[in-house]
This record gives sequence, C-alpha cells and structure tokens, in this order.
Amino acid sequence: MIHGTHWLVAGTVLGLALSVSPLRADETSDELKALRQQIEALSQKVQLLEQKNATNQETMSQVKTITAKAKTAPTVSLGANGLKVSSADSNFVFGVRGYIQADARFGVASSAATYPDTFLMRRVRPIFEGSLYQFIDYRVMLDFGSGNTSGANGTTSNDGFLKEAWAGLRFLPELQLQVGKMKMPAGLERGQSTANLLFIETGFPTMLTPDYTVGAMLQGDVLGGKLNYQAGVFDSTPDGGSSDFQSFDQGNLAGRLFALPLKDSGVKALEGFGVGVGGTYGSLNNTPLVNYKSPGQQSIFGSPTFTPYSASVTDGEQWRIAPQGSYYWGPFGLYGEYVVASQDVRRTGITPVATGTLINRAWQVAASYFVTGEKNSWKPVTVKNPLNFTKDSGWGALELAARIQGITFDSATFPTFASSTTAPSGAFAWGVGANWYWSRNLKLSLNYENTDFHGGNSNPITSQNEQVVLTQLQLSF
Repeated sequence: MIHGTHWLVAGTVLGLALSVSPLRADETSDELKALRQQIEALSQKVQLLEQKNATNQETMSQVKTITAKAKTAPTVSLGANGLKVSSADSNFVFGVRGYIQADARFGVASSAATYPDTFLMRRVRPIFEGSLYQFIDYRVMLDFGSGNTSGANGTTSNDGFLKEAWAGLRFLPELQLQVGKMKMPAGLERGQSTANLLFIETGFPTMLTPDYTVGAMLQGDVLGGKLNYQAGVFDSTPDGGSSDFQSFDQGNLAGRLFALPLKDSGVKALEGFGVGVGGTYGSLNNTPLVNYKSPGQQSIFGSPTFTPYSASVTDGEQWRIAPQGSYYWGPFGLYGEYVVASQDVRRTGITPVATGTLINRAWQVAASYFVTGEKNSWKPVTVKNPLNFTKDSGWGALELAARIQGITFDSATFPTFASSTTAPSGAFAWGVGANWYWSRNLKLSLNYENTDFHGGNSNPITSQNEQVVLTQLQLSF
C-alpha cells in the first residue's frame, strides 16, 4: 500500500505540470527541479512511514509473544513473608518460610543459686506449605531446636524433628477437612502460633492440653466468620504431649468452638470480644505421668528418681474441658482460659495395685498494650514504623504485657501416686514482659516470672520461689 503512494504522488505532480499554461523554458526548468525535489522529499517521508510501520508490526508481534509467555510462566515473589512460587493458573503454589527463636534464661535473687543459666535455640522451624488446584492445602513444619525430641513442657514424645505435617481439602470456607499431624483443638493459647506468643513460655493451662498429634479434623467459619468450629479424632497423648503415630486402641475425640458474637455490631469497642470452649475425650494407657514444668522450664512434678511417681502410669479414661475468652480493642488485648484435665492412673510395684482418677486444674489471665499504637490481635502485629537508621527513622512497635496464672494438682495424687515432699500440690505465678518488634521479621522479648510453689519442700526447685529472667530473639522469614 505504501508503494502505491509513490505512483499517486508522481501522478499528481505530473498532472499539475501538464495543466499549467506554457512557460518560458528557463522558468519551466526551474519548476521541474522544484517538483523533483518535492517528489524526493515525499518519497523519503513515505520510506520513513514504511520503516515505522514495519517496526510497529514487529513490536506488536513481540508484545503478543511476551504476553503469551506471561500467561504460562510461573510467578516468584520474595519478601517479608518468605519465598512463594505459583504457576500462572495458580493451580500449583509452593512457599517456604519459618522462624528461629534463641533464648537465654537467668535465675535471680534466691533462685540464682539453684537455677542454671541457660542459652539455647528454643525453636528452629522451617515451614513448607502451599496448595494444589486451589482447593488442596498442605503444610510441613520441622523443628531443629534444642530438645526437639521432647514434647511440650517436658513430656515424652515420639515426634522427633517433624512437628507438623498435614493435607487439607477446602470445600467451602464453612467446611474444610484436614488430615495428618496437627494441633489437637482444645486450649486457647495452645492454638496460637508459637511465633506470636505474648510471653516467651506458655502458661499453666497450656501445660494440661495436648500439642501436635496425628488425626483428622473438620473445621470452618460460619455465620460470616462469627463462629469458628474444629472437631476431629486424634491419637491420645498425655498433657502437653505430642505423637507421631495413631494407636487405634486408644484415641481422643476433640473439638473447639470460638465465637465473635459482636463482630459486625458496628460498635468498635465490642467487636473484638470472643468466647469459646474446647475439650477432649478418650483413653490413654501405660504412659508415664507427665513431668510438669515451671514457667522457668524446670521440672517441678516428678522425676525418674522421685518414687512413687516414676512407677505411676495412665490407666484408662482421659478427658479435658477448656472454657476460654479474649478481648481486643485498638492497642489493648486481654485473654484468659481455664482447663480441667482428668486422667485415670495406676501405680505398679505395690500390692494391691493402686488405681485412681486425678483431676488437675489450671488457669491464666494475660493482658497487653501497644504503647506505639499498633492494633492488638491474636494474629501477628503490623508494625506502623519499622526500625531503621535513616533520617526518617522508626522505632518499631513496643508491647507491654502482664500475666497471672495458677495450677492445682489433685489431692488424691498424694501420697499414693506422688510424694508430697518432692512434688508441689500447686503453684501461683505472675509475670511481666516487653516485646519490641523491630519489623515483621524481628522481635526482641524480655520476661520476668515469679512463681510461688505450694508443697514439695524437699525438692530444691520447689522449696523456694522461682524468680527468673527470660529473653528471646526471634527472627522470622
């Protein structure tokens, strides 16, 4: 089409030349030269147009090629939430993240002589997770931290380095199926990620609830997110314990309901109120009784050297009930829970063999406030001004916390199943703390815990108050 323009221009010029009246030869010659120059100029412009048109066509072809490739190419993102790779159609999603917690513990005052100052890698947890075909989820979490072969609060465990491993089907937000190794639903604090704990160590109620356990669970959010439910069948575990395999001759039914009844009320001061209850029921046999620990992570209840506790084992029915609640409004947060745990037990080595049912109880109330104004919640905080050292520097987020808690061991424990001289009948503790969030990825924590034990006067750990300072550096990615 551009070439035809050459002939159109030439014909137009020639027509103009033939239509003019006869001129003198020299004038005609000058005009012909001018016409030739105009023709050459027009020809150059046409050539430029042809080149630009060819370039545009090539560019459009390249754009189409790039667009076609982009529709099939995977996307990769790396940021504060870790590494994420997704297929172009989002049918395959894979992510890597995790967190590291380095702790230091120090005895102070009267505890300084008996409390071992300790530095340890509390948790080192890489997490691999993702989805398949937009409705199948999966997650694997390992733990290479100090003492990872032990269950929570010092209980015996068989979970090794594998803390969590499950696959799930998301039929609807209201109905999801999860199968594998996961946290058994029951306690409030137990259900929270250990990367987002208010205090460095969990409270007494969490010590009575199970940790990661093999099972299958249905869960979901109903009523527009006002009610969350979890219900399933799991392997039986002792208080605070974990397991890596399912024993079909003993198991637990477990469930939890948690409601936010005023979530959409329009009253901001009330929307963060939540209340719930969790529980387990089943049986557990021939498992050593739990070696409970103090807030400073010292063994306070039983030891292989403390008879008759070392000769006592679980022997049948096991159940727990855990009412719980929380409240969040702006920078303020408050939560509390109460756990009752019952276990049939048996003591061997005596005639006749002694049996009984031990019912232990624990509670805690904790509050926190962000002095830097961040919104408080059960989930990780969003730091308004992350710490940096530029001209417009921020100081991160500072959260102050306080907690009181207590635990009572069944009076029927003594003296048949444990010695009252080496194990306490209960304890009361209070603690204060500060969490300094430099950013989404870095947190520094400082806690002071004071625990008063009742009984166990022959045990150097429980014969006096425990006063400890706990510190933690958490790096998440």
